[in-house]
Amino acid sequence: MTILFMLDGYAGTGLTLWPNGQAALRAIDADLGDALQKIGAPTEHIEVTDASGRNPLPNPTGDPRRFPEQYGHAMRNVRWSTLRAALAERFVALGGEIECDRALAAVDGTTLSLTDGAGAHHTAGGFDVVVGADGLRSNLRAQLVDDGDPRDAGRTIWRAVIPFTPALRRVLSENACSMSAGSGKVGFLTDIGDDLLYSALYWSAFATDEALEASTVDRAAFGDDVVAYLKAEFGDVFKLLPCLEATPAEKVLERRVSDRAPLVDAAGAPAIPWTEGATTLLGDAFHAMIPSLGQGANSSFEGAYRLARAIRDADGDFPAALRGYERDQMARVASIVDASARQGKMVYEDKDEFMKNQAEAQDEIWGVTFPSLV
Repeated sequence: MTILFMLDGYAGTGLTLWPNGQAALRAIDADLGDALQKIGAPTEHIEVTDASGRNPLPNPTGDPRRFPEQYGHAMRNVRWSTLRAALAERFVALGGEIECDRALAAVDGTTLSLTDGAGAHHTAGGFDVVVGADGLRSNLRAQLVDDGDPRDAGRTIWRAVIPFTPALRRVLSENACSMSAGSGKVGFLTDIGDDLLYSALYWSAFATDEALEASTVDRAAFGDDVVAYLKAEFGDVFKLLPCLEATPAEKVLERRVSDRAPLVDAAGAPAIPWTEGATTLLGDAFHAMIPSLGQGANSSFEGAYRLARAIRDADGDFPAALRGYERDQMARVASIVDASARQGKMVYEDKDEFMKNQAEAQDEIWGVTFPSLV
């Protein structure tokens, strides 16, 4: 059997490995689960304050040190490129092949039209299964679903990975996270451990459109100097300024926050618009979500588990197996997409409602278990 994964080439910045994502990957491959314990940094302390840093806010995660005993895995923060390298290493060790210099243009059955980095066109065929894991603006999703642009969430996020220097260790302790929120702005920074280059810190800052419209900072006055603009816009958000001052402008990634509507019917049941073929979607291409619950990557790892299980048990009928995977995965993630969207809009403006919704979502998400596929 041949499986072709069309992967998004974007390497990202930082992310959190929650217990459910780690459990899914370990159930796929125990050696991969062991490898994940050697990357990133386990989170042992979480600080949550208002934007000034003077007033503590409720910590929606609770004490992260309880995670290994309660959920089976620690909360780990990692650099996405380091995580992807670990995944690729295990994939190749198990006999897989990876080629990144191709972009999917179209699929006809399981025959692919591809373009390479030079813009040349290619075709490839003979695949048993095609999985589009090519991100928020997936070309394969456009062909299968044709639902246009992602849903804009009304806010912008800036983020970067920088060296976790001794000076920044006076701002944030090792194995710690800090989040500050208020008036439509959020700052976040976390230790993401050692990668191939250096011990690293990930920071992000986001603001709602309403907060930016109310701001007295004129972005146009800063031209292309994004760091100078962010220092003016977010310089009063707790602990962000030292991170911004240590960040080269070319390291800053700016994106609109967006997601995709879950593929469900009016009653909330999975409603997959394609019904035939050995072609499917995985990850953001299937169910992109707002990052407020940290489940974009982790729910994708759950999807990888369900997809692998479906293919293992397909008995040669791959289309039927994929339809089962799609229904199971969408039934699991539709509520997570919706909960992520709701939580992202609150930004601690209604603390009691925020905490209630967060607790309900997390209790349902983190405790899931996965029988080993071996």
